[in-house]
Amino acid sequence: MFDEPFKVARAVRNVLLTIAMIALLWWYLADRPSPLSGWQAPAKALRNYIEAARRHDCAAVVAALSKRTRELAVTIMPGRLLLDSLCEYTPAPAKLPEFETNRIRVEDASRTTALVSASFTYDRFFGFFGRGRSRYNYTLRLEDGAWRIDLTESLDPESRSNQNRRAMFLVQQVYTALHDHVRSTGALTDNAEAIQAELPGFKFPEIRGGVADASAPPDVPHVALAPAHACISIKSASGTLVMVKAALSPTESTYQYGQIPVTCDDQPLARPYHGSTSGIR
Repeated sequence: MFDEPFKVARAVRNVLLTIAMIALLWWYLADRPSPLSGWQAPAKALRNYIEAARRHDCAAVVAALSKRTRELAVTIMPGRLLLDSLCEYTPAPAKLPEFETNRIRVEDASRTTALVSASFTYDRFFGFFGRGRSRYNYTLRLEDGAWRIDLTESLDPESRSNQNRRAMFLVQQVYTALHDHVRSTGALTDNAEAIQAELPGFKFPEIRGGVADASAPPDVPHVALAPAHACISIKSASGTLVMVKAALSPTESTYQYGQIPVTCDDQPLARPYHGSTSGIR
């Protein structure tokens, strides 16, 4: 009878070891540097694109982009500036030449589009905790028999992601102003003039009271107060609703998007809010 607890403990240990081995095997196969990385056509196209940026072969970089990407880029960055700017441009948090070409993998693909990810390293907390690794997904489109990198979503000012990013920027500006107000007065506010006064170098289009809903005008921040929070809400031009509950302590602030509460209270929202790094995914 005394062997029973030991048998249970052994069984649990074996299960945990099996899970750890499966996780290690997945990492080894999925994210380990490999000379075979990029053998599929979409992955090879992304690898060639990154390697051209490393060589500073700007003509090859631009040639690797989709037709729509080049058309949009011309309207934003005409002439020689276009070539130089696109040589290192990426919507990712890292510069294009900094991506690793031996960890590229195809995440999803159809006959005409593919989602291909590449990894990059970054400093954890300014380098105090060493280097970390993250991945970014690129969209590729098949055009004239060749896979080309499509940056339309990031370059088009009216794309859904940029519309949502613009709304989140306005929310972040209100959030910053509110915490500046807290530092000077010790309290949150829903007063539009007081919020604007905290950021004299930035002009809000308008700030309204209450909570934004589907009928609200796009890109107009709304601010409402609860006993311990200020609720900042907005409807983006894409129609996405966002709410941030700003607490007196920034580390206790939360947010969510899509469906948001219709009133402002002190109940935390779905996600922790980390300022400008928090967005609509």
